[in-house]
Amino acid sequence: MSTDEFQGDRVGKLGLALKLSYGSGQAIDNAIATSNTFLLFYLTTICGLSGVAAGMVFFLSLAVDALLDPMIGRLSDNWRSRMGRRLPFMMASLVPMMAAAIALFSIPRGLSETALFLYALGLSIALRASLSLFALPYAALTAELTDDYTERSVISGYRALFAVAGTAACLAPAFLLIFGGEGGLQSRDAYPLFGAWLAFLILAFGLWCLLGTGRKILSLPVPQAATQNGVRHFAAEIGRLFKNPSFVPLFIVAVLVLISQGLTGSLNLHAYRFFWRLPPEHLQLPILVLPVGMIVGTVLAALLVTRFEKRDVLTAAIVTVAAGPILLSILVGAGLLQPGTFICLSLLIANGLALGAGGAVCFVCFSSMMADAVDEHDHLFGVRCEGLYAASLLLGVKAATGLGAFLAGLGLQLVGFSATGATGAAAPSAASVAGVGLLWGPGGAVLLLASLPFLWRYKIDRRRHAAIIAGLAARKALGERTWTAKSGETDALTATPVPQAV
Repeated sequence: MSTDEFQGDRVGKLGLALKLSYGSGQAIDNAIATSNTFLLFYLTTICGLSGVAAGMVFFLSLAVDALLDPMIGRLSDNWRSRMGRRLPFMMASLVPMMAAAIALFSIPRGLSETALFLYALGLSIALRASLSLFALPYAALTAELTDDYTERSVISGYRALFAVAGTAACLAPAFLLIFGGEGGLQSRDAYPLFGAWLAFLILAFGLWCLLGTGRKILSLPVPQAATQNGVRHFAAEIGRLFKNPSFVPLFIVAVLVLISQGLTGSLNLHAYRFFWRLPPEHLQLPILVLPVGMIVGTVLAALLVTRFEKRDVLTAAIVTVAAGPILLSILVGAGLLQPGTFICLSLLIANGLALGAGGAVCFVCFSSMMADAVDEHDHLFGVRCEGLYAASLLLGVKAATGLGAFLAGLGLQLVGFSATGATGAAAPSAASVAGVGLLWGPGGAVLLLASLPFLWRYKIDRRRHAAIIAGLAARKALGERTWTAKSGETDALTATPVPQAV
């Protein structure tokens, strides 16, 4: 795709109505991601699937979907129709997403272990793949709507606000109504209603996004499609991603952070119920405060990214999220905190607030930093590929979340935590409960802290990005093209070197 059709067309502030409509699409992704809070519990405790098998459902479905993401992203980048590049995919995704959501939480009774595994796996793949058809073109629009360094963080902030909305819209009705009352989470009949509610959220937020942004999306300039579409050329485009010095560390950081998120998120109900010994009426409180923390984090991100570099803000968020579980584990190990007490509940709620806030800051920074990396890619290789970059980040999200859920299921198996069944008659051993606590707390925190050395290798700051945009503008104004052809690849525009950040 040529740069010329893009430069100068994406600069400036966006209106409030457009920001709200665009942000609403993020609620779909978060509502589906939040449903994992119940899915692992549903598959293991209600349906009786083993921890390893349930973990494999998460891992395999997300891994298969992640393999499709680069192809979907590239197809979206090169799609040509009267409705543009992004809208056809987003529109086509809603119905299969809704159908898969309903069926996944309505698993028939009496299935064998193998049939149960295959049923859950097939529907999970269908749900994740149809989500990709919406989420990839949607995420690509962050880089297309504007190339302003700060405005990208602003629209990412609106996405984060609707991430809160999607999370809250999934959690609150689930805990307070659908699974409300004694033994609600262990009532098999409640889960089909939850699946129907998830489908309604997909439809409501999807229509808001499509109807509110459709006209603007159709007005975006459409670059020329790539002239080569073979497998070799596709592989070359993927290879270029990993030649971008900013993409590689950001991708690794996202993977590690999201593995941690997938691990702890999948274990929340197990840890709160058995390790922290919260009574059923308080079990949902540390989870329900997540949206509150996300609102705080979104506001913090909007304030911080205008004053500090995105990388530094992201570093602080990761350290904050990791600190809570480590501190709680130290207090329990030292005998200063007893599970099941009011103080314990209060600290878990505070940790939930910190997790929500830190997660929102991470989301804003990841989205904005990846859009900046798209500009750097354009500057280095003369090609715009917003969809491919969105696909790469979503690939990392899905593979990492799937791996995190798989590690959670595997961990449950290794520590000897067995399914209790719908009646909850069997109780896990003390050793297995302690293992759940270690997996949920220090296990996830270690992964978070391991991402920091990679994050510090990301070099795009405000000054460097300004130089990149200036170089792109100068290249367009001069109209000087130097084309090279290497190994059958599409000709690439030789870029003016970008000054290194000080």
